[in-house]
Amino acid sequence: MIWTLGLITLLGMAVIVGARYRTKTSSNYASVTAAEMAAESAVNLAIATALTAAPEQAVNFPLRCRLPGGERATITVEEETGKIDLNTASAAALTRLFTALTGDQSRGTRIAAQIIEFRKPKAQITPAAGPAETRFTTVMQLDQIDGMSPRLFRTALRHVTVRSGRPEPDMEAASPAMLRLLNVEPKQATAKRGLPTGGSMTIRADISALDGTRFIREALVSLEGGNGRPYVIREWRRGDIDSSSPRQERPQGAARACLRVREAAAS
Repeated sequence: MIWTLGLITLLGMAVIVGARYRTKTSSNYASVTAAEMAAESAVNLAIATALTAAPEQAVNFPLRCRLPGGERATITVEEETGKIDLNTASAAALTRLFTALTGDQSRGTRIAAQIIEFRKPKAQITPAAGPAETRFTTVMQLDQIDGMSPRLFRTALRHVTVRSGRPEPDMEAASPAMLRLLNVEPKQATAKRGLPTGGSMTIRADISALDGTRFIREALVSLEGGNGRPYVIREWRRGDIDSSSPRQERPQGAARACLRVREAAAS
């Protein structure tokens, strides 16, 4: 009888612990989903704010504000011209980037050579058709390069593009993260930049929820999207936390409401 009661008690405890675990898991999933939706809203808010603001009311980025749900948002704009273009960058530019990312000159050189080899025209099965041009159509193809570990791939994504067409990045348009990586001193005049009037850029929304959940969403956006559209979102990505960023870049203390910033820019 005692053993039976003990077994029933043990089973009851297991059921309670399991129920608590499922409740916690569901709560965590809901928190992440809410933060993800907030991040996408912040991206769209940034686009709307920048496109409707008058020149004298231009909003500077990074923009730190508070969303209606209480989430703190840090919204940055990273111009594609300030990144390394996988299709057009010189061997020197590619080597400099991947040497900085890996801390290994030899490995950086090998990865740069693999990227240049990847984008060379490839022979087709039918010779009459001529060589087929191979190009990176998205930065996500970087994971096809030999020597690209998962960690290096995720770290490199923020610093590469397929939409600048430049052999070297424009350092005046480069993000603070890129400047720190390449040990380039930022110019005081370009410490804060508004949304560019053309071309492509990545809008990055870093969301911190009240319960501590953090989610980063990135959107590759091209202005003047064609067919009468003022812009087009070409790609959504989940961003990684930049461990090299200074702590003060995270939203702290009192913050303006994001909608007030939007209304002030539109008025």
